[in-house]
Order: sequence, then C-alpha cells, then structure tokens
Amino acid sequence: MKRSGSILPFGKVRLPVRQVLAVDAGSSRLKLLLAESDFGRVRILKEELIDLKAEGLVSSEEIKAHLQDELDRHGRPPLALVQPEHVSISQLIDLPHVPESEVDKVIGEESIKLSGVSESRIVYDFAPLEDPGGNRRQFWVTLCQEGEIRERIAKLGVEQDELCEVTTTANALIAAYRATYPTSFRSILVHVGAQTTVVVIVLAGQGAFATSFQMGGDFFTRALARQRGCTEEQAESLKREKNWLPGPESELSAAVDGWVAELKRQLSEWFQHNPGAAAANPPFELISSGGGLEQPGLLQYLREKANLPLEPWSAQETEPDSIAPAKGFEVAFGAALQALGQVPNPISLLPANYREALKKRMARQRLDIASAVLVLVCVLILILGTWRKASLYEEKQALLDRVQAGQTAVDANESFTSDLVAEYESLRPVLAAQQNTLDTLKTISLLQQSRSNRGLWYVLLADQQSYFSQAPALLSTNRPARTNLLSATAESPHLGPPVVRPSAASLTNSVLARPGFITELCVPGDAEASRQALSELVNGLKQQRLFSKVDLLSDDLRRSLADPKVVVTDRDYVLALDFAETDFQQPVKWRRSGPQNQGRGTLKRFPRPGWQAPDSTEGNGQSAQ
Repeated sequence: MKRSGSILPFGKVRLPVRQVLAVDAGSSRLKLLLAESDFGRVRILKEELIDLKAEGLVSSEEIKAHLQDELDRHGRPPLALVQPEHVSISQLIDLPHVPESEVDKVIGEESIKLSGVSESRIVYDFAPLEDPGGNRRQFWVTLCQEGEIRERIAKLGVEQDELCEVTTTANALIAAYRATYPTSFRSILVHVGAQTTVVVIVLAGQGAFATSFQMGGDFFTRALARQRGCTEEQAESLKREKNWLPGPESELSAAVDGWVAELKRQLSEWFQHNPGAAAANPPFELISSGGGLEQPGLLQYLREKANLPLEPWSAQETEPDSIAPAKGFEVAFGAALQALGQVPNPISLLPANYREALKKRMARQRLDIASAVLVLVCVLILILGTWRKASLYEEKQALLDRVQAGQTAVDANESFTSDLVAEYESLRPVLAAQQNTLDTLKTISLLQQSRSNRGLWYVLLADQQSYFSQAPALLSTNRPARTNLLSATAESPHLGPPVVRPSAASLTNSVLARPGFITELCVPGDAEASRQALSELVNGLKQQRLFSKVDLLSDDLRRSLADPKVVVTDRDYVLALDFAETDFQQPVKWRRSGPQNQGRGTLKRFPRPGWQAPDSTEGNGQSAQ
C-alpha cells in the first residue's frame, strides 16, 4: 500500500453531539457513563459499573449481548469508546515552522516514523501546543493502527451502532483532569487498571508525556495469591479485605516495589529529557485513579516506603466551576467530554467510515433542527400575527361599542330634548300670556306713577293689536264723535285697557301692531312747558327694561278713539310703547341631529300669540325731544 494512502487523519472540525454513552471496557470491569450537554453545560446522567466475573460474562459473545441490552435500556445514544493505551502511541513532537497547509502532511510522515510500520493503515490526530518560541513548534500527536481500533469495536459488538468518538486512555484522562481541575498547572496522572498502568504528564492543561506498562491490579493479585497459596479469585477478595503490606519480605511488597521502580524509571526518562520541568515551581502533583489502587494500605505504603505522594482523584477538593465523576469513572468521563465537544483540542481516532457516517448524521440532525427552528419561527410569527389581529379586532370592537354607546346616548338625549321642546312648546303660549299680563300690569303701574307731580292725564290706553285694527283718523277738520267708543269703554266691566274690536275692513292695518301698548295723553300748558313735560315722561319710560322702544306715533298712524271732550287741542300726544322681546315670544330653535335629518330646515317659527309680525315698513315716529 502506498504511504499516502496509509494515513487516516481525523478532520479538525469536530461534530459534538448532545448526549453520549461512554464505554470504558477493561479486562474485568465494564464502565458505562451517560452524559449530556445542555447549551454547553455538561451533566452526568448515569454511571454504571459492571463486574464481568461477578455477572458471569466470560465469553466475548456474552459481553456483546449484555452491552446491547444496556444500549437498549439507555435508548441507544451515540457511543464513545476508549482505546487501551498500550496499543496506541501518544507523544509530544517538535516540528519546524511550516505553512498550515503542510502541517498535516509533516505530522503524517512523523507518525509513520513513530509507529515503525509503513504498510499498515494508521489513524492519527494531533493538537498544537502553545508556541514556545524559536523556530520550532510542538504538537501532541496520538496514533494507532486502524486494525486495532476496528478489533476493539468488533470485540464490543457495536459495529452497527452510532459511534461518535474513539479516544485513548491518556487523552481521556487529560480531558477529565482539565474539567475537574481547571486551574491546576502541572500534574502527573497515574491510572492503574487491571493489567496496565498508564502514566500521563500534564503541563498547563495539555499533554506532555504518556506511556503505559503491563503492571496493574492483577499483578498485585497474583503476588498475593502466591504469598497466601490460594487462587487468584480468592486473592482478589483477600486483597480488598485488609492491608497485606506490613512486612518488607512478602511477595506482595516485592510486587509493589517492582511496580514503583518501573513507574519511577518511566518518569526519570522524561525528566532527563526535560531537566527544566524537574526544578519547576510549584512541583508536580501526583494524582492516582483506577481500581488497581483500591487495595487497603497501598497508597500509605507508596507514600511512606516508596516516597510517592499519590493522592486519589476524589481526595482533592473540586473546583467551583468544575464537574467531577464518581470514583473509577474518570476515563469514561473524559471520553464523554470529548464526544460532547467540551475539549478545546480533542484527540480522536475515529475511523474514516464512522467519521463520514457521523458527519452525515450530524448534517441530517442540523437540517432537522433548522427545519424545527424554522417551523417554530413560523408558528411564533403566526401566533404573533394572530395575536396582533386579535388585538386590533378587540380595539376596533371596543371603539365600535363606544361609538354605539355614544350614539345610543345621543339618541336618548335627542329624544329627551324633543320631548322637552314639545312640552315647552305646549306650555309656551300660556307662559307668553302670563308674561303679557305681567307686562300689562307693569305698564299700567308705570303710567300711573308717571302722573305724579305732573299736570297731564291719559285719555286712552290700548294694546297695539286692538289700536291698529281701527280705521285711521280723518284728516278733515270735522272729526267724528267718539262718544260711543268712550261710553262703550266706560261701560266695560273689565279693568284692563279699553279694547276696541276691529272691523273686517281694518284688518289690513294689523300688520303695524307690535307687542306693546298705545297711550294717548294730554299735557296742558304753554308749548314749551308741554314739550318739556312730554320729554321727561318719554325719557323716564325709556329707562325701563320693560320697553324696547318709547316714541311718538306719527300722525298718519293715529286713530281717533279718544273722547274729544277730554282732549285738549294741540296738546294731545300719542305714544307707542313697544315691549322688549322675551323668551316666550319665539319658539325654540332646535334641530334633530343625525343622518335622518340632513337637508331639513329649522323648526317652524310661530308668532307671538295675540299679535302679528309687523310689516317691513314702519312709520317714522317723531322724537319727543
């Protein structure tokens, strides 16, 4: 196979999922961790530890069947698998500064050199570290043969399931450590499994060194079995009951010392190549994890006898903004974080066909989410539009109700006003007659008062309607006798002014009449004294609000109604007393509003009862001045 086709780098674009089930399958235990990301916030939903020997899961087929049952029970979420560290290589490499487009090619060539093979298909991934300066760049590279990855997938029987992530134990530990202790600067992570111990050095939250050696919890169990002369199953149970490390000559102590020597040898080789890291301040923290260190008294023995201050993962106080898994689930938690897209520079070893299938599923999910969002937006717009239309309808309905209520009030007011006007019009003639009676009585009283201290007398008092209904006076010197008229007036039993019934021939002169009275009086004395007394009388009557006009009646309008016996020739005067207009003389000017009355004229105006409207031409009275 050509070298160019033997490298399968994972693309740099990560496709995070919302929920993932991380599977950390060891030789004796199967660890499942279900986690989800809710808008960037990770939550651990469930953690499950399956002891394969206790459950009787010995063969590969039994493990596959049990794992499928667990997937069905959890709803078959996407899977994240952990690849054993001993079948992969993780290393920090230095490269010269090259263009970004050639970084992948250069790292691919270096990966072939690290693997030592050229014909096998290799899956690798890398993450750049902070630039140390100079003309070199550092990259954290992890690689593994594709056959090892597919063998792991087939061993678990998840070839047909939705596989979203494959990572190594070292990279999973780094991801979990960053999430649990985000402010820690430098640490050495020691993960002791059943058969393998994984050692990872973390600097500034990034991987700097990773290795593994085939000594783990089973190595201690076999030593205890030889020491106690029992089976490995019995030794495993005894190992967890009490501390079996009191004596330096026991086989278990020798096994632990051998494990410590191998661990220190791995670390010393790295510190020899990085002398500045050994003298760094603060010093490295040693953090342990894994079931191999759960033996009672083992950590105390390592601190006191081997000078290894190992602290369990859960012994340190968790940071406020961090999330910590349960004891033993650190590797599964790191794999879940990487699958959920919560790692800045993830290292993924997902094969190409699974990667393409993942891209298609994520593209389909994004399309479904976009469609759902579009439908939701359309629904929200429809709801908003419906709400707006409903609001406008309610506003218009409220306005219509107000208009209808206003129209009802207007109609009721017009009906009330119409009834009031009609009632007033029925009473107005009576009120006008009462007003005329009051005006007549006031006129008589004023005329009586005007005679006080004056040498004059009244010879006639008549309302203008009756006065002008008589024939005009003759202009000849022989004036007809008016004895009959005076006698008729004197014989009248009524106290009011003399009323003369007009003849039919004189009705044409009634247009000259106005509301008021005509009075004829005699003022004896010389001409100057007579005019002076008449002027004072007229001026006094003009001051009264009862009259709108007080003036001498012209000779052409005078009637010969007074008795000649009581009249002094050349000292006989006739005054026209016009009443001031009152509210009862004219009907109310009221017009019904509304479209039904548009184009109609005003109400008909009726004349004052007992008098007729005067003609447009009236006589010019002589001034009494």
